[in-house]
Amino acid sequence: MRGVFRFAILLSLSGVLSKCTPALYMHLYNSTDEVITLSKTESKEVVTISPNTAADFSPMFLPGEQLLIQTPRHKWTYSLRNLFVPQSLYQQHLGVMRSFGRIDSRGRIFILAPPHEAGPPQEITQPTGFPVQPRTET
Repeated sequence: MRGVFRFAILLSLSGVLSKCTPALYMHLYNSTDEVITLSKTESKEVVTISPNTAADFSPMFLPGEQLLIQTPRHKWTYSLRNLFVPQSLYQQHLGVMRSFGRIDSRGRIFILAPPHEAGPPQEITQPTGFPVQPRTET
């Protein structure tokens, strides 16, 4: 009887967790040769990425919110709506969905295919909407 009770709890818990919205991230590789800082107009989240490294940031946004990416020489602004990645290009793990991208020295954001095994993300033919161009540049 005890085993049935544990199984019922486990089954109901897995049902609840399967309905949870997964955490959503973009793993952005910095190929600008400069340190970049990512922030959003309506959020306190700030992510700094050194040259030739990558870091996660959340592409979730509030209506009208913009993504700001700054280097010592540039300031690029993007609509977060433009960072819509096709679901087939997400790497999915328990409770986490991660896309992969690369920003170049002109501020263009390219989408990458998820890595296979322990390899790096792969360059691909860009889907519609990519590379994302900055809306403003200074």
